[in-house]
Amino acid sequence: MTELSQEQKNKLTNLYNKKKFSDLEFEIESISNFKSRSAFLANLLGVVKLKKLSVTKIDFEKARELFKDSYEKDPDYIDALCNLGHVSLKLRNFDFVFKELRKFKKTKGYNQKIYETLARIFFFNNQIEEALTIYKEMADREDLSQDASANFLCSLNYSSHFSQVEYLNYCRKINKQFIPKDLKELEPLDLDKNNKNLNIGFISPDFVEHSVTDFLFETLKELKNYGFKVHAFNLRKIEHLDPVSSSLKEVFTGWHNVENLNDLEVANEIRKNKINILIDLVGYFSRNRFMIMKYKAAPIQMLWLGYVNTTGIKEIDYIVADPNLIYDDEKNLYSEKVIKLPNIWNCHSGFSSEVEIKDPPFLKNNYITFGCFNNSSKITDEVIETWAKILLKKDNSKIIIKAPSEDSEIAQENILKKFKKFTVDISRITFSKRKEKKNDHYMMYNEVDISLDTFPYPGVTTSMESIWMGVPVLTLKGNNFVSRCGASINLNLEMPELIVENKDEYIKKALSLSEDTNKLIQIKKSLRLKALNSSLFDTKKFGKEFSDMLNNVWLSQSSK
Repeated sequence: MTELSQEQKNKLTNLYNKKKFSDLEFEIESISNFKSRSAFLANLLGVVKLKKLSVTKIDFEKARELFKDSYEKDPDYIDALCNLGHVSLKLRNFDFVFKELRKFKKTKGYNQKIYETLARIFFFNNQIEEALTIYKEMADREDLSQDASANFLCSLNYSSHFSQVEYLNYCRKINKQFIPKDLKELEPLDLDKNNKNLNIGFISPDFVEHSVTDFLFETLKELKNYGFKVHAFNLRKIEHLDPVSSSLKEVFTGWHNVENLNDLEVANEIRKNKINILIDLVGYFSRNRFMIMKYKAAPIQMLWLGYVNTTGIKEIDYIVADPNLIYDDEKNLYSEKVIKLPNIWNCHSGFSSEVEIKDPPFLKNNYITFGCFNNSSKITDEVIETWAKILLKKDNSKIIIKAPSEDSEIAQENILKKFKKFTVDISRITFSKRKEKKNDHYMMYNEVDISLDTFPYPGVTTSMESIWMGVPVLTLKGNNFVSRCGASINLNLEMPELIVENKDEYIKKALSLSEDTNKLIQIKKSLRLKALNSSLFDTKKFGKEFSDMLNNVWLSQSSK
């Protein structure tokens, strides 16, 4: 193995500390080759390839090869194994490392890095309960990193085996472990109390083509019509923004790229812009920076739209819901004060192009086609069991499952295995690939007679799409905000008959609706117009309600 002199070690260290990763890559490759490279150098070179300014798929593949080489040279090198896990997940090629991580856990017991890496792979492999078992053990040990804590809390929303009380308790327990240590360096609040045009800040990594922006565009425009100044605090790397980002920049009053700033610096940037109300759109989802909210960067902080459950963060004052999502006797199960908009908690900005609604597909197929276009992480074992019972009871019926992201598509094999367990002929299950063009995606609903919603985490964007395309959505109402989103949508659509209380009722309703073909034909003809005349797409009314809410909250704060 290559032996490094002290001078070489110093040089490598200096290059790393100065973030001269391309120079460091060249240096390591100059002093060693693949065969003679030590486990340490192989791992370091893999890390460096992923830290360069411009990283290609080839860099990811080479990094994976280097991490694997490092681990095979030193099977006790935990960093190499975990790095291999993360890059293998990125490349959707994790069979080898998945096996090695499970073997490590079984033979060597607890290790924080190993557990976190393994839990991530379990989740993306659609093995939610296995991921949660690992996360729960780590949470009980109070040994979750900040990122893993967010992953754990987010993942809990996909499980029926945790109550809202348990979820809130974990939120509070975890948040006690993460407290900013530099609060004294926070800039003082300096707001113009006479300013009638409030500054509203929105913080998110998802100001790109994303489900959140489908609801955001028209709301922002309406807020500006009512005199608000709206600011975006973008948490995504600038190079990863897209045409939707460019369109959003034209709508926002101010656009602030803060991804490269630390949490304190972001909070100070928010204060510098005199934000009256800061709205978090991401919660614990991917690329979140939940610690920023703990600095209390604005006098009022809210959670809205992107994350549909409590955070347990005491510095977030309000969570925006509606009367169908959180009942009055449940408000104590949310750390934030619950604000209920009069009708629905969000409003879709609408669809820019008219995609033709065709006749129900059963007319040409002579069988019923069920469909679900939700993220397949939401397709739990309970959901599959319920769908399997429907397919087995409805002769010749089929189901189309469409994964909207690469992260979801990797779970397809697991989903098929689970359907097989219930003796469902897998020829009755079709997986549709992600469509690059939105219109092609919407047209897929013309192949579906009835959309089957997931539970306990239902669809929101996909439900709006399905309804707009004339396809009814059957949804199961749960026991908290997240699990009642589908119910709120159908109630605002004035179609309560498509809401069920339990799995048995879900099966019965799916079967009865599939038998009532005249009703399906009528729904197909009328649903889009019905939806466009409802609160689901009435951006003018929603904009007024949202504006009134913001003004009332600010007046309440000012009067204290």
